[in-house]
Amino acid sequence: MFGRRWQALPDAMKQALLYAVSLAAVKGVGLLLIPVMTHSLTVADYGQLDILQTLADLLSIVIGMGLADTLFRFAGAAETHQQKQQVAADLLGMALIIGLLTLLITQLAAPTIQHWLPGDVSLLQVRLLLGCLAIGGVSTLSLSYLRLNEDAAGYAWLSIARVVAQAALAVAFLTAGFGVTGVMWASLLAATAVGIWLFSLQLRQTGIRFNFTATLGYLRYGSPLILVGMAGFVLGSFDRWLLAGAVGPAAMALYALAAKLGLVTALMIQPFELWWLPRRFATLQGANGPQRCVRMTTIGVLIGLSAALLVSMAGPVLVRWLTPPPYHAATDYVPFMAVIAVLHSMNGLFVMGCYQRHTRLPAMIDSVAALMALCGYLLLIPEHGAWGAIFATLLALTTRLVATIWISQRCLPLPFAYRRLVALVLISLLFGLSLCQLNDVLLRTLAGVAAVSGVWLLAILLRLVALPFTRLNSPQQAHP
Repeated sequence: MFGRRWQALPDAMKQALLYAVSLAAVKGVGLLLIPVMTHSLTVADYGQLDILQTLADLLSIVIGMGLADTLFRFAGAAETHQQKQQVAADLLGMALIIGLLTLLITQLAAPTIQHWLPGDVSLLQVRLLLGCLAIGGVSTLSLSYLRLNEDAAGYAWLSIARVVAQAALAVAFLTAGFGVTGVMWASLLAATAVGIWLFSLQLRQTGIRFNFTATLGYLRYGSPLILVGMAGFVLGSFDRWLLAGAVGPAAMALYALAAKLGLVTALMIQPFELWWLPRRFATLQGANGPQRCVRMTTIGVLIGLSAALLVSMAGPVLVRWLTPPPYHAATDYVPFMAVIAVLHSMNGLFVMGCYQRHTRLPAMIDSVAALMALCGYLLLIPEHGAWGAIFATLLALTTRLVATIWISQRCLPLPFAYRRLVALVLISLLFGLSLCQLNDVLLRTLAGVAAVSGVWLLAILLRLVALPFTRLNSPQQAHP
């Protein structure tokens, strides 16, 4: 019975569901690890672990070289299957070289990197993390290739296998008393096993090529994305380093825990993004391409707003349930971290027009926003701590989103109903602020469900989305 119903579903829905299952499993394991981590590590140790994760965020941007987006852009627009395979093979060779060079250079630089980091992390912890990152570039490319080929099942199984292996090893090492170092060993061992499997899988499907001429072209497209990623690091993680220096790793750990729960917002929209982003350029070139792109982007915004409301509702409750009392002060930050996460996701949905031309425009936009955030951090964090970081990030991300939409529309005009979209976003923010005032768990839950339902009902009334049983005409074809 289930098999027949599954086969009857549209391919797009099956893929989105598989992505959702994989992300739910991955993040479910992550949530289950929070009580293990917080009971096995002191608040200062948890802050130290987050500092290492922040370093991983930074270096993964450089190591990745924008290869995933380059794959989507060139292989996704390839006219034949053979051309797609050639692009993937070229990028696999490029990723392998980058990974080997990264392993050599970062291990030589490990003592210097350790000296720069706050929080008294050890040299061994830094070396283990750097080894994990060197493998990660190839793994990310191979997982992206699975997404491009609409192999959501393969993506799901491999993603789940990695996180389950990493979690099991982390629990074993923490139980044995290895602390943060044990968590780093768990990450390296799981990343190595899954990385070798992914590399061999893509090698059988596409082969590997070392094409110098093609590599130069990919570098010209992908290298500006490093600036985009670096700006994203400043907007998403760099504040932790400044906070660790200003208020100490223990106080910073509360902010980091809230950020981890706030990121559930982005993870709830990620199944949609994993399905939509690789195919947006192909959709644009098809029948009614602009209208279909508008419709899918609007749905993505709605999913993001709904996710932010759900996290604002459930996040503070989870902090109290999953962590010991020293961590409970993180609850105040969770709703704001949810808003930050949805601003990140919305920017990725609206940046399509910039990518249609080249990658220099998003690099410029993100660099300006990162500079704005950095100035805000330096001015506000010393006096206001975590609240200063939150305000600076919200201001920079809002500015970036407005600039991205304006420039993308100049590059690729799409028929969005912006006035109605802005009204919907503002009303959703009011719903979220109302949720923050409620302390009773049952009342907060009922209000959260009502807020999410209200957002979707309002979107239907504003003709931003169509009812499931109505004809799927683009709602933006009406005058805004």
